[in-house]
Amino acid sequence: MPHATDPRLLAARNEFAHAFGDLARGKRNWQVASWWLLGLLTVLVVAYVRLAGAARIVPYVIEVDQLGQIASVGAADVMKTPDSRLIAAQLATFVRTVRTVLPASPPQLQADVMRRAYGFVDQTSSAASTLNAYFADPAHDPRVLGRTLTRQVRVTSTLPIPGTPTWKLRWTETDLPLEVGVLTRTTGWEGYVTVRLRPPTTIDAVQDNPLGLFITSINWTEITDTGGPPA
Repeated sequence: MPHATDPRLLAARNEFAHAFGDLARGKRNWQVASWWLLGLLTVLVVAYVRLAGAARIVPYVIEVDQLGQIASVGAADVMKTPDSRLIAAQLATFVRTVRTVLPASPPQLQADVMRRAYGFVDQTSSAASTLNAYFADPAHDPRVLGRTLTRQVRVTSTLPIPGTPTWKLRWTETDLPLEVGVLTRTTGWEGYVTVRLRPPTTIDAVQDNPLGLFITSINWTEITDTGGPPA
């Protein structure tokens, strides 16, 4: 019987320990790698689920020819700061939608104009409160005024105030009474609006306010009056 200190026995024991030690270490390494891969897979699944559930708007520019056929299609470049001329045009549209009075029939046309006006306003700002108070007054409610007159609005000036998010606007309003014999009244107005850019995130917002230009404060006053019945 070989002795415990027999070199051959010691060599065999060391070889056995080395072989099974490698197997044990390999098993442990594979277990650690499996846990890391499982964690990574979990993170990727959660990220994909959140990405799939998020609404995203990708604007495209479509060019059509004279016959209305699509000539080319391409993704639109992101506009960080809109051109000042585009901002001026949108502010002019806002003034016209707020101050214009259409005939009382059909009433849904005036309601649609008012809806478009609110599409340019930050609903959490003082501008929304100003519009709410303005339209709540029967003397300014276009749905009430439309029973007796129509009002045409012509924007004459839209200028930014340097170094601020505020714009100065001037426009004229011509009230055309529906009653025969009542004089037409033309007034001049001056207003100041403060704006803020916020990219649209829904399809409705893109249609109503494509620039993402929202008005946060409104202040206007009458500066000239040609006479006629009061508005």
